[in-house]
Amino acid sequence: MNNSLGLPDIPLSSEATELMKRILPRIEQRLAEIKRTPVSVLLWGPSINSDSPLAKLRLRLRKELRVNGHAAFCSEELCVDSAYAPRIAQLAQAHEFDLIVSTPCTPGSIGEIHDFAADRRVQAKLLVFLNEEHVAGYSSQSLMLLETVISCEIDYYPNDGFLQGVFDVTMDNVKRIQDMKWLMAGRF
Repeated sequence: MNNSLGLPDIPLSSEATELMKRILPRIEQRLAEIKRTPVSVLLWGPSINSDSPLAKLRLRLRKELRVNGHAAFCSEELCVDSAYAPRIAQLAQAHEFDLIVSTPCTPGSIGEIHDFAADRRVQAKLLVFLNEEHVAGYSSQSLMLLETVISCEIDYYPNDGFLQGVFDVTMDNVKRIQDMKWLMAGRF
């Protein structure tokens, strides 16, 4: 046990020592269980075939999340039936994921997020990253008005040269969801 706290060393009885030998491994098992709790993450943004730095970031997030045991998918991977309008297909996808990470790369694509940020069924799952270079227009300003503690989360980054923050915030959100899924014992 860790006694780096400066607590007085009061020895345990032999029975208490035996009890602790059973308790400590169980604590370690529970903590390992948290690490194995997968989070489903849907990654929206520019086409994975584009030259956009955000497309590369989506692929990096997908890889890192999968390496860490999570179910991370770009929306393009999940298009199973082209008979549906993109909005309907994406909404069907959004219903099934724990977290939706959106990285629109143009002022116009920010408008696409409105459909989902205003939808009560999925808005609380949305983590939207906006480039500060694209926040002056109607689309981003009205999206900002939709952000509350019970709806989507919007994070800002200065430009495409500063995407490490987008990566870090995403990974932090996944960890928090992972912890919550374990805390809620599958009820999340």
